[in-house]
Amino acid sequence: MKAYVTLLTSDSYVPGALALGQALKDLQTEYETVILVDVKSVSPQSLEHIESIFDTVIDINDRKILAPMEEVIEKLGRPELSTAMSKLLIWALEDYETLIYLDCDTLPLRSLDALFERYADLGHNQVVAAPDIGWPDIFNSGVMILRPSLPVFEKLVGFSSQKNSSFDGADQGLLNEFFHLQGNDFSWKRLPFIFNVTPSTSYQYNPALARFWDDIHVFHFIGQQKPWFAKSGERNRIEKLWWEKFNSLKLDEKQYIHILSNKKQPPETKTGKGNWNPSTNLPSLDHLSLESNSKVFPWNHSETVEPTRVFHDTGFTDEEQHQKSTPFTLEKRSRYQSSGESLGASYGQFDDSERFDPSKALDEIAKIPLKFLSKH
Repeated sequence: MKAYVTLLTSDSYVPGALALGQALKDLQTEYETVILVDVKSVSPQSLEHIESIFDTVIDINDRKILAPMEEVIEKLGRPELSTAMSKLLIWALEDYETLIYLDCDTLPLRSLDALFERYADLGHNQVVAAPDIGWPDIFNSGVMILRPSLPVFEKLVGFSSQKNSSFDGADQGLLNEFFHLQGNDFSWKRLPFIFNVTPSTSYQYNPALARFWDDIHVFHFIGQQKPWFAKSGERNRIEKLWWEKFNSLKLDEKQYIHILSNKKQPPETKTGKGNWNPSTNLPSLDHLSLESNSKVFPWNHSETVEPTRVFHDTGFTDEEQHQKSTPFTLEKRSRYQSSGESLGASYGQFDDSERFDPSKALDEIAKIPLKFLSKH
């Protein structure tokens, strides 16, 4: 059995989860849509909407789901890990043969069903994911294809207890260390970037965005500035795609207001160890444009920078200014013309007795015995 799965741990991401679920429905996927929900952190009204969109809703507080994690955590004596490892629970869903995981802040534009067949031979020790735009030698954990396995899940939880198991303090750093950077029996298979496009204004991004626009399958709104946090007047083309999908939900005005009322932006790093903030490290989506390239060089911004050197009006007319100015001319000199005096003599560094005399030098060399001039 195969399925799409996502994870919801906060009311703040309910708009994203609903838009994601609706997008998968509209794409007429033939596979089940599953959502893991922390029901303690989501309002009953939000949960009702979630249940109307997704085929299966799983409470991550359910004993069946938590039992494998709690067993490993108890052995490790690290109870605090349970709050940070929610995403790892997807490896514990052994009822499914293969899963395509999507973060709640992703928006599928085209069907992903073919990926199940493309990676049919995927092993339990592998994960398929697209390169991260910030550092392409690692993968972004917002879109992944994997095969659930309790043994792998237990190793993941155990690995998470080790010192420096995550370079960013979050699940992405952990999963990269485990599947990619440790040189163990686990590996990362690269997914084309069109399946996890993270908007950016980095050099060459806009030309590529325009070139591959019709091939893009998934947009991923990384960072804390999600589309549903933006004001209506601040939407760009990519954010408008998300709003079109969200507005297609059958919600009355009261429901609409309730879902969008929670503006609290949860931290990207749940462990508290990381200090990388995507909202400040990544450029704003507002600067993205399919029509023109981004201004990436300093001189591209000259028209928007206040001048630092200002020449004030002297009050003189052009004629008065010309009369007051003193003409300055340079005497044209031949490139071979000499001043007649060496530079050393000009600065008093050498007297005439120290000047090099070629004839005298030859006389001195003639006095040297031949044996000292031999090659041997």
